[in-house]
Amino acid sequence: MLHRSIKFVHAAVLAFSAVLAFLFLRSLDEDWVLGHSAVVWVTDSDGSTSGSQVARVMAEFAQDHRATVAREVPDLREPHSRRHLYLASGGPRSEWLEDGYPAFDRGYRTDVHPAAELGHRDPRGFYYVFGPGEAAGSLARTFTGLGLRAAVHHPHSFTELGPIHSGGALLRSFLVVALAAVTMTGAGVLLNAKAYGVLRLQGMSFGRILLRDLRRLAVFWSIAFAAVSVVTLVLLGLYNGLAWIGRFAALAMGTAAALGLIALAAHAAMLRLTFRTDVLRALKGELPARAASLSAYLVRVPALLLALGIATSVVLAGQDVLNRQESRDAYVKAGQATSIALNGSLASPKALQDLEEKVGRWLRRADGDGQVVVAGHRDLGRSIPRAGLPRGDILIVNETFLAEQPVLDASGRRHAPDATGPDQVRLLIPTGLGRYTDLLREKVPGLLNPSDPDKIDPDRVDVLRSGEGQHVFTYNPRGQSHADENPGADESFVTDPVIIAFPNGSAFLSDKGYTAYASQGSIVFPDPEDVTAGIEKHRLETYVSGMSPVGQNAALKLRELVGEFRLQSFNLAVAVAVLLITGVGVCIVHSRKNAQAIFARHISGWTFTATHRPVLALEALLAALLAVWVPFQVWQRNRELDQYEALGIPPPRPPVEITGLDIGVTGGLVAVEVAAVLLALVAFHRRIVREGASES
Repeated sequence: MLHRSIKFVHAAVLAFSAVLAFLFLRSLDEDWVLGHSAVVWVTDSDGSTSGSQVARVMAEFAQDHRATVAREVPDLREPHSRRHLYLASGGPRSEWLEDGYPAFDRGYRTDVHPAAELGHRDPRGFYYVFGPGEAAGSLARTFTGLGLRAAVHHPHSFTELGPIHSGGALLRSFLVVALAAVTMTGAGVLLNAKAYGVLRLQGMSFGRILLRDLRRLAVFWSIAFAAVSVVTLVLLGLYNGLAWIGRFAALAMGTAAALGLIALAAHAAMLRLTFRTDVLRALKGELPARAASLSAYLVRVPALLLALGIATSVVLAGQDVLNRQESRDAYVKAGQATSIALNGSLASPKALQDLEEKVGRWLRRADGDGQVVVAGHRDLGRSIPRAGLPRGDILIVNETFLAEQPVLDASGRRHAPDATGPDQVRLLIPTGLGRYTDLLREKVPGLLNPSDPDKIDPDRVDVLRSGEGQHVFTYNPRGQSHADENPGADESFVTDPVIIAFPNGSAFLSDKGYTAYASQGSIVFPDPEDVTAGIEKHRLETYVSGMSPVGQNAALKLRELVGEFRLQSFNLAVAVAVLLITGVGVCIVHSRKNAQAIFARHISGWTFTATHRPVLALEALLAALLAVWVPFQVWQRNRELDQYEALGIPPPRPPVEITGLDIGVTGGLVAVEVAAVLLALVAFHRRIVREGASES
């Protein structure tokens, strides 16, 4: 009979493969329309072709090449959860015009329209091609002939998906489950050593025993596969009506096949390992100690390092979830305040210049009319490198920001908006940074207007003090300032920032500066109607692709982070389980191999430490490796910064420091690892002593 842990592994592999396929396909559906053969990205136009001409060319191309071409346009008011497809039908997916897009992710809506409804929309953007693979190249050449700059991309190919997901939670999930499959399969085979010894005594060879196990696994797989398939089909039917079931099935079965082959390879390797013990010793349950222990540590070491990285991610994600929940009241108070999203397909220098001029000019006018809140957020040390400044933040704001968000001076009175003239800049410095006043004042022109710092005379900078311990709302939940340390960190609030406040609509902030802060979500319209009115009045549909209410941004980020936290918590639980299983496995091998010696040493008065010195020494070495791993990584990353210093170049990021979080996570994992081995050793030691005493 197969050991029950082996059956559990293969059942878990099937269930996990379905879950992983669901999460991965849902992520793909949010990022790109499914079912395409390629994407043509138009990034520039010489202005000789109108949007309506491009729509007509799309329709002609679709008919001539028996392909379907679809232009994606994000929804202006709901860019994070809704998009529009303008379809020129002539091949696959033409039925979407009648039936609609079969969304896999029911939380993301895709509306389908005829290509003729594109109207005079700017042609720059994404064009999906459904049909023959060569059609995308032909469409790109057709667009090039119209004066457009176009390139073919395959966003669902391995070469483009690999870099995106190489460090993600889904890949970590696959790795920890693969390690768990290897660990539990190996443990199941080794725990079944006596049964295999009986089969060997009956004259069965390695090949016959392995084939016997595979036949029994095949029977179990057929039953487990049918059960998982039925449950999955029912759940998917309720969730999205079995949309893209073929693609989902291919992903799930591919994942299951990969993990299943890994488990089978571990099964065969461990079975071969049992054959290294002669039949009589195998009948007693003995194992080849050295090879079995080596196999356990080959899994144990990478599992330990993987668990360390996952544990850090779990703690950071948990902290971020709590922080974002605490900032919800501020977003509720912000009401319908909205930031804007800019068209990412404007890639040429000329297009970017037009973007800066037109959007920047509109934002400056809106600022002058009191319609926007500017809340630019920068890292203090990175903005002023090699100055010895402590860690902190800089906010570049307009006077409307100070009217919306109270900032107190050192005596507890509020800094009033419009307290200075239209040609003055206020620099609010926390009391604790008072000794850096001259340096900060000198840097204000370059921070406010890097392209033309001479526009701001230092005499126009009024230095004021702000009280310490203030939490200032930034309207932006995304991690911008300290992204290298924790990319997901919530920066909705910053503590004791340096604030540079300029008059509304002032030329002190350039058009490029307005556009840059808008692209970061740092320019906010309290009234969304001002956005739609401004886009219509100044004809900015080409440049502004969407509106993002700041409260909705925060809610979406919180939902994303909660999902990430749950997935990482699952990864950590599996990784810790692998550590526990391998630790117990090492103790089993050691105890079975040295049972008589352990009993003899015990009755001879040996201490527990001396009796189990080899195992304890290896575990101490492993604990030391784990303890120095984080300091080594920090040293390695900081060493890279020394190269910039040697060349006189400002480093791209501040030095990495070992934090209490790093120490706590590392210490916790060391404690779990050591405790598991010690408890298992104590249990097996007592069992050997008890059985030895009863026999004597």
